[in-house]
Amino acid sequence: MNFWRKRTEAFDFQITRKCKHCEASFHGKFCNICGEKVLEKEDQTLKNYLLNLLNAYTFIDGKFFNSLRTLLLKPGKITEDVSEGITVPYMQPISFFFLANFIYFFFPVIQTFNTSLYNQLYRMPYSGFVEKEVTEYISENNLSLSDFSQIYDMNSTGNSKLLLFLFVIYLIPFIVLANYSKQVNFVKYFHLSLEFVTFILIVPTVGISLVTRGISQLILGLGVNWNGEIRDEYYTFFLSLIILGFFVPAIRRVMGFSWWRSILGGILLVSALIVVITIYRLTLFLATFYTL
Repeated sequence: MNFWRKRTEAFDFQITRKCKHCEASFHGKFCNICGEKVLEKEDQTLKNYLLNLLNAYTFIDGKFFNSLRTLLLKPGKITEDVSEGITVPYMQPISFFFLANFIYFFFPVIQTFNTSLYNQLYRMPYSGFVEKEVTEYISENNLSLSDFSQIYDMNSTGNSKLLLFLFVIYLIPFIVLANYSKQVNFVKYFHLSLEFVTFILIVPTVGISLVTRGISQLILGLGVNWNGEIRDEYYTFFLSLIILGFFVPAIRRVMGFSWWRSILGGILLVSALIVVITIYRLTLFLATFYTL
C-alpha cells in the first residue's frame, strides 16, 4: 500500500541554485543568506496549503508535536535545550505556552483557573476586601447580588484565560526561592516557569478534566448515576502528585541537583502553587471588577 510508505526524498541537494529573493548562489532547500525556501511542486498542493493554513492559525506543526512529546516524556528538557541554544526541534517556549492557553481557552467547560464570585466572596483569604467592594458596588448601582454575580462570572471566565500569562510571572520568584542556583540566569528560570505552566495547562487542566468527563459519560451510559465529580481533597491530592511528578525530574535536569534536592524543590513549588493561585485569583477579581 503506497499510501503508508514514507515518501522518497527526490530533492537534489547537489545543484547550485540562485535565490529568487536575494540572488545569492546556494545548495539545498534554503538560501544561506536570506533563508528563502526553494519552491517545490509539493508546496503548491491543496494538502500542503491546508497544513500551512492550520499551522498559521494554531502553530500546530512538527515542532508542536515534538515539543509536546518532549514535555510529557522528558520534563525540563525543552528548557535545558533552549538554554543551550538548541531551538530547531521545538516551538519557542512562549509560543508553546500560548498554544496551550489557546487550547484551554476553547474548552468552555473547563474552568480550573477561573473563580466564581461566590468563591471570591466567601472562600478566599481576601474575601473581606471583596465583600466590601461588591457591597458598595451593588448598592450604588441598584443591583441584586444575584444579578451582579451573573455579570461578574461571565466576564471573569474570559479574563481568567486572558490573564494566564501573569501566572507564569507570579511563579518565577517561587521557582528561584525553591531552587536557587548561581549557575542559572533569569531567562532559564523564565523558560522553566513557562514549561511548568504549559504542563499544568495541558495535562492536569485540559487532559485530566477531559478524561474525567469521558469516564463520567461512559459510566452514565452503563446506567450508573455518577456526575463525574470527585471530592476536592482527593482531586487536589491526585493533581498534586501529577504536578510533583513533573516538577522533580524537570528541576533535576535543569538545575543539576541531586534527586533529594530536586524532590525538596518540587515539594516547595507544589506548596507555593497555593500562594500563586491565590495571588492570581486576587488579580482576576481586580481585573474583572474594575472593568465592569
